[in-house]
Amino acid sequence: MEEMKQLTLIPDGTPEQAQAMSLHCEIMATAQAAADSLLALGRKLKQMRDTGGYRHLGFASFGEYTEQAVGIRQRQAYNYISVVENVPARLVEENAAAGVTKLALLGRMAPADQREVAGQDLANITVAELKKLVEERNGLSEQLSMIQDTARPAAEAESYEVDMEALRAQALEQARAEVAAEHRKELAEQSRRLQQDHLEEMDRQMHKVAADQQDALECRMREYRQSTDREAEEKVRKIRAEAQEKIKKAKAEAAQAAEKKLAEEREAARRDQEERDRADLEAARQEAAEARAQAEETARKLQLNASEESIRFALLFEQLQGAAGAMMDLVDALTAAGRAEEAGKLRAALAGALQALAGQAADEGEEHHV
Repeated sequence: MEEMKQLTLIPDGTPEQAQAMSLHCEIMATAQAAADSLLALGRKLKQMRDTGGYRHLGFASFGEYTEQAVGIRQRQAYNYISVVENVPARLVEENAAAGVTKLALLGRMAPADQREVAGQDLANITVAELKKLVEERNGLSEQLSMIQDTARPAAEAESYEVDMEALRAQALEQARAEVAAEHRKELAEQSRRLQQDHLEEMDRQMHKVAADQQDALECRMREYRQSTDREAEEKVRKIRAEAQEKIKKAKAEAAQAAEKKLAEEREAARRDQEERDRADLEAARQEAAEARAQAEETARKLQLNASEESIRFALLFEQLQGAAGAMMDLVDALTAAGRAEEAGKLRAALAGALQALAGQAADEGEEHHV
């Protein structure tokens, strides 16, 4: 990584320069806070793992604690711890933006390799590229170790006379060194495979735990939904019962009101009928009085005695005149309608009836006179 350039505020600079410098200061403060947070989290996780404090919190393993209580995977927690244990704090601060995964891979290198690789702009190197670089650098360190182991006996041999026994011993030592180097390489490869297998197994276990937790969560959600559904059904049932009770009460009140109104209407109709009956009776009485007065007047005109029979006779006489007048009106109407023949027959019938009635009255008068 190139040496960082120190920026200073330009005296009498433009407002844009001042604004850019203020933003730069905020970025640097945020980057420092990120590095401090990364280191602090790694140290605290390391302390929790080393002291076994998670057991006092009810967790069976460190991985269970990190996943369930902290919310990060066990591998990620070990990455934070690896950065604290294997990478200098200065490199962490300078490369915090690269992320904890890359810093953990950087921690697998020798210190000199760490500084060199970090100087290649660690943030722009992919994780796959960094893994390959780590493997190459680790393999080169093993080869250098092998060369140093074999070079030392050769240098010593130059200061002595050639000795077959020494040559054989040197060859034997070189063979042993080669075998040891190969063995170390094989052990490193086995260790890498075991570590990879361990990580994969951890991944599988974590996925299984996550799946189990998801199943448990879904089960709890189903139970909650069922409980909520039952509560909702009970509320609906209660609301329906209350509504039915209100409807029943409203119907009863409406029936009582209707019955009361009907009784009031009946009473009002009865009073109206009584009032009409009284009016009709009064009118009938008035009409009877008028008819009696008329009959008395008619009896007087007919020079009849003022007896009850004479008044009744006068009343019937008035009725007879009225009926005769009505029949004559009917005959006139037929005549006006062009039905003269029918009108003539009715007029003749009326005249014959009146004559017959007059003749009968005359005959009965003569009989009573004799």
